[in-house]
Amino acid sequence: MLRILLILFTVMLFPITSFAADWDNYWVSGWHDDNSNYDIYNLRPRNEKVTDNAVIMHNLDQDEWVRLEERFCVLYKPLKPYDVKLPEAWIAKKGEKFNPYINYYYDIGNNRLILGKQYQISPDEKWGLQYNDYYGSGGRTKSFLLKNLENGTIEERPELANPGDYSRFYWLPDSTILFYKYSQNERQNVIYIFYPETNEFKKVISGSLYAYDGKTNQILFVKNEPKRENLTLDLSTRLEKREMDWERFYLSPDEASKVPIPPEDMQMAGVKVITPEETVRYEHEIGISDQVIPVPYVFKRENKEFIPLRPLMESLGIKININQLGSFVWEYQVSYREKKFTLSEGEYINYKWQLFVTPDVLKKMGLPEFTISPIKADSL
Repeated sequence: MLRILLILFTVMLFPITSFAADWDNYWVSGWHDDNSNYDIYNLRPRNEKVTDNAVIMHNLDQDEWVRLEERFCVLYKPLKPYDVKLPEAWIAKKGEKFNPYINYYYDIGNNRLILGKQYQISPDEKWGLQYNDYYGSGGRTKSFLLKNLENGTIEERPELANPGDYSRFYWLPDSTILFYKYSQNERQNVIYIFYPETNEFKKVISGSLYAYDGKTNQILFVKNEPKRENLTLDLSTRLEKREMDWERFYLSPDEASKVPIPPEDMQMAGVKVITPEETVRYEHEIGISDQVIPVPYVFKRENKEFIPLRPLMESLGIKININQLGSFVWEYQVSYREKKFTLSEGEYINYKWQLFVTPDVLKKMGLPEFTISPIKADSL
């Protein structure tokens, strides 16, 4: 049991590394990106001769080395089973406070830095899922955003998240979601399957989910009992057995051989620096009179729609005055032309440090009729 906990701990702490070594005054860790056929190297200072993190890349097709501009600190290797197309980028801009809720992704092949969200796409490509762990109105919240890729609607689903533990989830071959969480009724962890098409939940078994093997359609789990034995359950046959070879659920081919350490005679000063094109990925747009204003996204919480207010402020001349009343408690006063009022509970939420308001707030400001439409885009 101790070994399985150590493996889980290691996987969570070191998602970006296939090896680690020291090179040219840096600690360097590397991984290979199959989509672009680039080797990626994340560098951090090893001594006082260098002070900043850096990212360098080797284009294997052209045998060319390049360095991303200095604001790139890390490119995170997409971690299975939460497959996404592009690596997440940690961006540090001078003069700006780091915001962990601003998500950047880097399109290596096209040299594009994208501000926006990525989703874990279902096998039938009808649904996208994104996990969020954030602080906002009411303190810490864990939830998922579930996007219908056919009509563009996005719903927040906190019931899929495990509030007291790590939220582990998997898309199953039939485009249902396997996850586990604490059940108030059973007073123990329970493994469930969620059906996005019908909005149904079905219990699989009582216990804690550790891993899923798509090749065998088996889960690795433990029951809520003192022994905590490693067990497998075949989701096709529902046959359960004790698992002796549980490591097979975690072991992956060694990628260190794919990513050799950078050449010893290569110096950072001689590596070509590239500046990516920066784009914003909008998922919805608001149509007001003759204006069409793109916004990051609009989503529903408990069947109530929420619209990000900041993208509308400059275009429409909206002003906001914010007063902090206590820990995680703010008062928002909105001004628009001759209208001025304080947002009441239920009219807004602070989602990942961004203010979202209901459509009723826009009507309250006296705006003319407006429309909310999805923007057709790729399924990142």
